[in-house]
Amino acid sequence: MSSYKFTCNSCSLAFPTGNDQRQHMKTEWHRYNLKRRVAQLPPISEDLFNSKVAGLGDAISEDEDEERNLSKKEKRRRAKEALLEKKNKLLALARDRIAGRGGLARIDSDGKLVVERKSVANEETKLKQGIEKEEEKIYGKDIHLTEEQLEDKLFEEKVKSKVDIPSDTCIFCNLKSKDLNSNATHMFKKHGLYIPEEKYLIDKLGLIEYLGEKVGFGNVCLYCAYQGKNLESVRQHMIAKGHCKIPYDTEDEKLEISKFYDFSTSYANDTRSDENVEADDNGQNSENDEDVVYASEIGLHLPNGLVAGNRSMSRIWRQNIPPERFLDEGQGTVMAAETRNLAAQYGRAAYKQSKRSWRSEKKAQDMNERRKAKFINVKPHFRDELLQ
Repeated sequence: MSSYKFTCNSCSLAFPTGNDQRQHMKTEWHRYNLKRRVAQLPPISEDLFNSKVAGLGDAISEDEDEERNLSKKEKRRRAKEALLEKKNKLLALARDRIAGRGGLARIDSDGKLVVERKSVANEETKLKQGIEKEEEKIYGKDIHLTEEQLEDKLFEEKVKSKVDIPSDTCIFCNLKSKDLNSNATHMFKKHGLYIPEEKYLIDKLGLIEYLGEKVGFGNVCLYCAYQGKNLESVRQHMIAKGHCKIPYDTEDEKLEISKFYDFSTSYANDTRSDENVEADDNGQNSENDEDVVYASEIGLHLPNGLVAGNRSMSRIWRQNIPPERFLDEGQGTVMAAETRNLAAQYGRAAYKQSKRSWRSEKKAQDMNERRKAKFINVKPHFRDELLQ
């Protein structure tokens, strides 16, 4: 160490050059030895320091992985268990302390020695009160409430923070319109709020008030049921996410607003048509039976040539099947000459094989043409005929 000019007193090292010394003083090992030197502890070697860091890193990574995989419920349960364990330790410590003291002694005014025994129950009561205060600091005052009391408290807080949105006020930007229809038009043009099945809507006022109560009282997004902290937060969410719309895809979403609609007019005609085809007591159909020529599995064949099919076969009736082609002699000759009809005449396998051979022949021909084009009019030396 004496042969080198540059040294480190904290790590008891020597270096041949100043650059090595500066690089060493930037390391974590040197900083750790500096802290040990302040604490009047001897320095440790680099291998021992690396082993300590590796062990500490593994322990921290395991704790982080375990903490990351825990759910909120599990974390809350573990916190309660830790608090309960701390409570039991404090109670045991208090019992030992009271039992060790035995009591307090004082001198009375008459000069007699009076021994006062402390009540263990009083000490435990005070200790429990202190632990309850600590629990209230960690979990709040709601820790002693039951589930029903907690729900009632949350409902009261919701009622206090309720914001009434009138039917002539926009749900999303709080713009006041002349009337209900003007407000609905504004929300449709400005925010894209489309009312589904509007021709069957019978209570437009009730629907708008229900949507306003859902946003103003429940602070819930109309589309994704996002729960906001207040009215402004849920409004910003709906505008930013484009959720200014009424969900109307699933059966539950349709049932949610079904009380504002009346679809009886949509199936009134279907009911009358079903009544017309019901059989009477004698097993005969209604007066429209005279118009029916005969009935088959696919439907009723009418005198004008039309077929009244069953609704269950509507998918089949909607098919757009091309009509059968009737070719004359000239068209048949042209069709026979086309290569597209060779597959039907000679078989698909033979036609595919011929097609592959034609393709390979054309590919070889193109390759030969490209190879020839490289050497056309290409000479190694240019010789001007006028100069000869």
